[in-house]
Amino acid sequence: MEKHTPYFKVLETIQKSRDCGLCVLEKGAVHSYFEAFLYENVNDHGAREALRASRGWCPFHAHHLIGFHDTLALSILFKEQALLAGYFLEKQMEKTHFFSEWVSHAKCPACIQTIQIRQHYLAILVKGLIEEEEMRSAFFGNFHVCLNHFMLVVDALSDDAFKRQLVDRMWQRLADLAGRLEQYCQDCQINAAGETFDSPHRYAWKEAVETVAGLKDVFESPL
Repeated sequence: MEKHTPYFKVLETIQKSRDCGLCVLEKGAVHSYFEAFLYENVNDHGAREALRASRGWCPFHAHHLIGFHDTLALSILFKEQALLAGYFLEKQMEKTHFFSEWVSHAKCPACIQTIQIRQHYLAILVKGLIEEEEMRSAFFGNFHVCLNHFMLVVDALSDDAFKRQLVDRMWQRLADLAGRLEQYCQDCQINAAGETFDSPHRYAWKEAVETVAGLKDVFESPL
């Protein structure tokens, strides 16, 4: 395959990250999208029209915006959303089904962007896994992919033998993780009995959450 900067970005992240590389890439790209939006697009007509069509951000991305602490931008954006909601309520008084009508709208622009980002990095990884030994070596050698991204990778493959290899590798990882969680439970019982020591598996729960659910703020929006 022809290799450009995005390929090497995916390769390097997969090689070095102690978390799911696709989660790391996706989370960083979504963060950059919001930074650019707040810096460049708050007063952009097209961007504001898309927000009106979607009746604002979805709840997940609305709260995500708060973390940027851009009070002026948030005031501009949500002043308009508050007025749009008010006009909607007045108009809807002549009808029924307030909530179902309110949630019938275009998709949140940030959700659309997130889907595009996810598909972009997934396509690069899958093509690399199929065509490049260095990508396969990085993926298997630093196998921290979360379950959600893993399933998206498997769904994108057509080679059944390769799918089987990947599923076996994930099953091995999940079984090892379950074993360490069970050992931690036993260590807790020992501690409860009065023999105090630090279990080497005391952080296995965090790995379990991030393996099954992905990193925080990645798979939480209703895509």
